[in-house]
Amino acid sequence: MRLLACTIGLTLMGSVAHAATQYNGDKVQGVPVITALDVSDLAAGKHRFMFEGVETGTGQRWYVPIMVARGASAGKKVLLQAGVHGDELNGVRIVQKALDQLDPATMRGTVIGVIGPNRSGLERVSRTWAMATDGGDSVDYNRVHPGKEHGNAPERQAWLMWNKVYRNNVDVAIDYHTQSTGTAYPLFIYADYRQPEVQTLAELFPADQIKKDPGEAGSVETTFVSQGIPAITAEVGEPRVYQQDMIDRGLQGALNVLIHYKVIDGQLGATAQSHASWIGNEISSIRATTGGFAEILVRVGDTVKQGQRVALQRNAFGDVVAHYTADRSGKVLAVGTDVVREPRALLVRILAKNPADRCRNGC
Repeated sequence: MRLLACTIGLTLMGSVAHAATQYNGDKVQGVPVITALDVSDLAAGKHRFMFEGVETGTGQRWYVPIMVARGASAGKKVLLQAGVHGDELNGVRIVQKALDQLDPATMRGTVIGVIGPNRSGLERVSRTWAMATDGGDSVDYNRVHPGKEHGNAPERQAWLMWNKVYRNNVDVAIDYHTQSTGTAYPLFIYADYRQPEVQTLAELFPADQIKKDPGEAGSVETTFVSQGIPAITAEVGEPRVYQQDMIDRGLQGALNVLIHYKVIDGQLGATAQSHASWIGNEISSIRATTGGFAEILVRVGDTVKQGQRVALQRNAFGDVVAHYTADRSGKVLAVGTDVVREPRALLVRILAKNPADRCRNGC
């Protein structure tokens, strides 16, 4: 269950000042390296940078590719980001395609594309940020925002991104994800429906399913929303692969957002309304109670009834050792795709509509 962060603990956008894009004089693969971004001092047009992130254990740096398309006239500043989890990759192609087709001469405002702020995870094609401290540890980079200036490596990276890249440069944010390795989502949106503008953002996407959601402490989305900046998490399908349908629809959502905010001209394409998105407010995760070889008996998007069999597990001899049923009625939101499942591994996730008033905007 995703929980709203009651307090962030750090002032996100006010603790560190930077008044201009700061270059350190280096280039990586011919691309200039920056230590801070300020889109207001960039000329209209397209720009590419490598942002100098946190140090590695040997004192080298992680570099984050950043693309900026700045319009000829003023307007909203929109962030398109992918790679917060390193095995969730459909969003990478969405961000690349969105920035590629923008024409700054006809734009109002700015679009920023960020690829892989979780450099450790992206290089390892892994959800987590790996640290060498104390013989090795891993951290979910999407639970440490807005970071700590003097924290561990992923906390420090998050702090640098928030204070040197996002700060004063973002009015609206779309953070692209997918399900993690061994599982699969449809095109699915997490959105804080207590915020009308966030609801609008979510429903500009032709999503299969949308979760009214109060947020998750430390996530990019929730940290933006806590600062009054509309943001959503767009989960676009499966990990580790490019899925053309997911990329196309994820891109359409981004273009719809840019059209809605008049950053670009055009007519809205498919949206949640035209795609008949299933909008729920409660998630249930059915997890393995034992180890074994899993057979998933439902597919993503199936309608299920409470008590319906959704999965089973067998031991190495082929004997059934566990049966699993839906604990509520709703839509299948996610399934485990890896056959080998340890205890607590995800088998099936269900998105439901809980009629309780306490769940009106997510529970």
